[in-house]
Formats: sequence, C-alpha cells, structure tokens
Amino acid sequence: MMHPRDFSLDTLLANCAARHAHRLATVDGDQRLTWAELDARVTNLARWLLARGIGPGDRIALLLTDGAPFVTTLLAAGRIGAIAVLLNWRLAPAEIAWICGNAEPAMTFVNPRFSSLLSEAEAGEVQQVDEIHAGDGFFESVVGNALRPIQHPQDLGLNLAPDRPLYMMYTSGTTGRPKGCLQAGSAVAASALGFAQHRGFGHTEVLLSVNPLFHVVGMQQFAAMLACGGTSVFAGRDDSNAAILDLLHREGCTTTSAFPTICFPWQGMEPIRNSVMPLTNYTGGAGMGRPQMYDFIEREWDARVVGGYGQTEICGFATFVDYADMLEAPRSIGWTLPHVTMSVLDSEGNHLQPGKEGELCLRGPSVMLGYWHNPEASEAALGHGWLRTGDLGTMDELGRGYLLGRAKELIKTGGENVYPAEVDAIFAAMPEVADAGCCGVPDKQWGEAVKAFVVLKPGQTLTREDITDRFKGQIAGYKRPRYIEFVEQLPRDPIGKLLRRELSARPVTPDQAA
Repeated sequence: MMHPRDFSLDTLLANCAARHAHRLATVDGDQRLTWAELDARVTNLARWLLARGIGPGDRIALLLTDGAPFVTTLLAAGRIGAIAVLLNWRLAPAEIAWICGNAEPAMTFVNPRFSSLLSEAEAGEVQQVDEIHAGDGFFESVVGNALRPIQHPQDLGLNLAPDRPLYMMYTSGTTGRPKGCLQAGSAVAASALGFAQHRGFGHTEVLLSVNPLFHVVGMQQFAAMLACGGTSVFAGRDDSNAAILDLLHREGCTTTSAFPTICFPWQGMEPIRNSVMPLTNYTGGAGMGRPQMYDFIEREWDARVVGGYGQTEICGFATFVDYADMLEAPRSIGWTLPHVTMSVLDSEGNHLQPGKEGELCLRGPSVMLGYWHNPEASEAALGHGWLRTGDLGTMDELGRGYLLGRAKELIKTGGENVYPAEVDAIFAAMPEVADAGCCGVPDKQWGEAVKAFVVLKPGQTLTREDITDRFKGQIAGYKRPRYIEFVEQLPRDPIGKLLRRELSARPVTPDQAA
C-alpha cells in the first residue's frame, strides 16, 4: 500500500485520466472538460513552461478567477516541479506587490480583468515578469494544441519527488506581514484523500465550487474531486446568488462548502425545485454561524449539514462534525479526518488530559513544509513536532475537539480568561440578532473588558439592558459585555471569519456602556 507521501496532485490527476478518462472533470461556463482533456492540457502547458525556461523550484504566480485556466496552470506547475503562488485578487496593489516581492515569481498568469491590479503592483519596486493572460486565445492555443495523449512527469524528462513544494498560499497577516505557507504536492493529496474518504465521495460526486481556489477551503474541495474522480462546477465570480442556485440545479451538484452569506439568500429563492434539492452535503463552520440556518437546511431542504475546523497550514479542514453531533455538543469541532492526529498541548509541548485547556495541535502528512523564507515563524509553528495552530481548545474523553478561540484573541479581564467564541455563542441564540462578535478593549480597572458589536435583524429592536438581562444566568459575570455597539455589519474575510483585530481598533465611548 502506498504511503500518503507517495501521492501528489499529479498522481491523482494521472489516475483520473486513466480510470475516468471520459467523465467530466470541470465545468467552467460553456467549457466542459473530461479528465483526459484536462490531463492533456496540463501536459501541453507543462511542456510550454519548460520551453520558456521554467523548471523545478521556480515560482509561477496565479492572479486568476476560479475555473479551468486556474486548475490547468496549477497542475502544470506541479507537473514540472514549479511552485504556484496563489494570489488573492481581493488584495490591494500594495499587498500584491509585497507578496510578489517576497515570492519572486518568474512568470505570472493573470485574467485580463486583473491586469490593471497587476500593473499597479508592478509600478512599485517589484521587478516585472512575463505576464500571460490565462483564458484568452493565446492561452487556449497553448493548452489545446493537438491535445496529446496522456503523458506523465517522466515523459517530460523530470524525476520529481511527490513531497516537492506545490503551492504557496499567503496567510491573512493578522499578526503582521502575511506569511507564505508552503505546501507539498503530497500534503495536498493526503488532505484530498482523507477528505474524500471521510465524506464517502465517489466519481459521481459533483462539487459546486464557490470558494476561491486561492483559499484553502476551495483548494481542498477541488483536490478532493481529483482524489475521487468527481466533477468540479465553478461558479462565476460575478454570478448572483440566484445564478449560483440555478447552476447548482442545472448541473446536479451534490456537495459544496457554502458559507451562510450564500445560503441565507437562497431561503427566499425557491431552492427546492421539482421536489428536489440536489445538494446533499453542506459544510459550515463548527461552533460558529447561525444554528437556525443549519436547522433550516437540514429540515426544509433535506440537505446534510457538516461542520469542520482547519487551517491553511494543514491544507484545509482537519476535523469534521455532523449536524447531530453539533446539537449534542454545540461547541465541538468534531473528530479528525483519517490522516490527521490532534492533541492539546501546553506551552512546553506536554500533552494535556481531556478537559484541560491548552493549544490545539495537529500532526499528519498534510502539515505544511513551513513558511517561505521565514525560519523563525516556521520553527515557532512546527518546533515541537506538531503544528501549533495558535487556537486554544480542549478535547473530551471521546476524542472530540472543542475550539475556544485564538490565543491572540483571548480576553484577559481581572485575571480571568474570556474566550470570545463563548460570548458570540450567546448572541447566536438571540432571535433578534443577525450577527454579532466581541473583542477585548482596554479597561482601567480590569486591564481588559469585553466589548460586543451587534447587528440586529431588520425591524427588530434590542437595548443594551435587554442584552445584559439575556446574558444573566448563561455566562459568568466577568464574561458579559461591558460595552455594546450596534452596527450595520461586521468586518469579515471572504470566507466569513470575523476580523476581531479591526473591531478592537474601534474607539470605546461612554454611551456604549452596558
């Protein structure tokens, strides 16, 4: 039996091209590619890159929307041992410039719609590199030229190890400059195989891909289709919620990782058509979000809700929890995927007993190689032989994990610890509240105090006194919000993660006192 480190995305692609040659691999607008066609296009682009002098270890930047050009370029880079730098097109030009200066790509593949963004980035101190417009006539002439028979890395004259670096995703940089998380092809494959095995995916699976591939959630789901031979259906970046819902029905999608920002609007759009909601798996974030929404999906749509926990540094989700277990243990992040081991460690690296609070740590073949050109951060994250997630949590006697919050977001008030997720959970159960989040703010008496930011549902009213009364009897007094600010919306990243650092930077005024 092969070891997980013997696999790479290239071996998974070769397997799909051989076993599922005529089955659909990708649906991208009007373009529908079989696995054999995708594999041939990858080979064509790999040969073209080699002819241009791009080889093992060189970086290739991708500033692309999701779809066939993105996956073709990523897989072609992997086929020749180059490292794909996955750029977030939501970033500002200065941020793109910093990442490119750090990664030093030899070539950039860019959608024409992002050319101005790249030009502004290159106007700084970044050295200009070859710019290829993916998806245009020239790109198509390269990848579609005489679609050759299936060929593999050895046919390209290369001898590449599966654990070679495949891509870099840059972290959000909540503690400073973003870090380039370097992942091996074998790590991405191990994550994909573990994901597909746990979810019971087969070649009939059809993924509605709505999360950006430059983000680990979108990448892990696409890689899982490589692992099982399923089909990836890419929603357009400009598609409305109604258009995405139509696409889901038209293509018979069976799984997605749709966060509430997409599913909330579907409630009023007749999501069930001809008595069918084809989506049978829904992945939400465990321990967060709106329980009412998950219950609605399970009950009204007859779709399965699954929560999970993970990080960029371990190639995506590391744990999963089914809806029934969410109800039984609402704060649980569930059990690990087959390829991952989890433990709770103290600051010295000692394993803590069930129920003891410490840092959630992960181990397995999908852990990152390290951070690009950042040995200090790599050592801090991997130094004890485990991936130190930076998240505080516990485990119970059954092996389930519980997320308490980011270590850097822990609120210390009067010598007591307050985990923001605990406070957020109280707000999540309030029917008048559409969204809420809390953070620590300076306090002369207690060092820090809890401040909550609350978004009310349209037509609903709730006073600070009402909120304080709701908290009584549910949570310790020192954990209750001392300040409450009503806002129109909360700052969140593209996958819905609350940006608490932005909240804590907002001013505290006397009228916000609870």
